[in-house]
Formats: sequence, C-alpha cells, structure tokens
Amino acid sequence: MWEEHYIPEITKNYSLVNNYLNNCSRYYPRFKLTNKFDFDISDVPIFADSYGEYLGLKDLQLMRKNNKYWYLFDNHNEIIYPFIEINEALGEPLTVVHIDAHRDDAKFKGQKAETITLSESGDYIKKTKISDFFDALSGTKILKEVISITDSSAFNSFSSPITPYIVSLDIDIFGEEGAFIDLYTKVKVIAEACSGASAICIATSPGFINQKFAQEIIHIFSK
Repeated sequence: MWEEHYIPEITKNYSLVNNYLNNCSRYYPRFKLTNKFDFDISDVPIFADSYGEYLGLKDLQLMRKNNKYWYLFDNHNEIIYPFIEINEALGEPLTVVHIDAHRDDAKFKGQKAETITLSESGDYIKKTKISDFFDALSGTKILKEVISITDSSAFNSFSSPITPYIVSLDIDIFGEEGAFIDLYTKVKVIAEACSGASAICIATSPGFINQKFAQEIIHIFSK
C-alpha cells in the first residue's frame, strides 16, 4: 500500500546541514544527523503517565532521503525543534498537515514565547507537554496553518495543500485509538501527504503504541 501511494515530489530545496557539527545539532544535542533511522533505546524514561514510565529513543534523528528531510523523535512536543529549524531555513511560516490519533490541542500553561531561536528550543520544549506544542507556538510566527487529520471525516476528505507544507505524523494513528479509520485509507492519506511534503516529522509516542510495532511501520515508510 505504501509503495503504491508514496510518490515523492520535488519540493523547495533548502539545507539544514550547517546546523549540525559532527552529525550532532549545534543547538539541541538530542538531534543527530543520520543516513538511516535507528531505534536504540534511551537509558532513562522520557515519558510517564498513570500507567508507568516509558523509555524512548536514545537519539532524535534527522535523515535526508528522496530529496526530503525526515525527522524521528519520541514525544511529539519534540517537534518544536524541527518546526523552528525548518522555519528558519525556509524563512516563512509553516503549513503543517497533522496526522494523529489525537488533536494535540491542549492549552499551554506557561508564558508563550513570541520568538524562539534554535538555541532556545531545548529549554522551551522542557516547558511543554506532549499535546500542547501547537498552542505553545501560537504566539510566534513559526506556524501559519495546522491542518488536522485526526478523525474519519478529515481522512476521507483529505487532499494535499497547494502551498508548501510539512507533515507532522504521530505513529500512534496505527494504535488502538486510531482505529476510527480503516488501514487502507490511513496508509493512502499518509503516503499522499508525505509525497508532497517538504519535510516529514514522525513521533514514535511511547505509551500510546507498542514501540516494536511502531518501528516496523516507520521502517516501511522510510526505507
């Protein structure tokens, strides 16, 4: 299904490599530049809820493949770093196609920043939660529009934006809470969205989906 519908399109060319020294982000060291995603496990828990604590990824990663940048991270609020990095590279606010089993529309409880640089991103991420990152950025000019594909109606009516955009994909859409849409439509929409995206950002979401299963899906998408 993925190979049938994922047809990478040529998008606006830009470079992020100057943000990395010895394959490590100069601004947020959890992000590493790589040629292939790996799923080595973190030494300490990165997420906790009423059911327990969860390990995540040892390294958050950036890979260039099929003329696109692919980001891999565990908790979804880590996407703040890619948002800032891509926004700075493109020099314009971002349109985001958000594909998720959850809307991630929680209200940010802290003081909203008006501007955030890459060097400030790590500290700001620590103030956010896994579902309030969109609101946490709403005081800035980083995001232009968020198109949420988080229910069956949105999946069934989806068409890729005409303007340049990036994909925010939470792999927990393949978990129990994403069962509101059938597998074929799910994969078709994700593949079509990724085909035209300037960048693809994937959250593994420990605590919301079995991580071995998540890794198998991500491998198919990024191989």
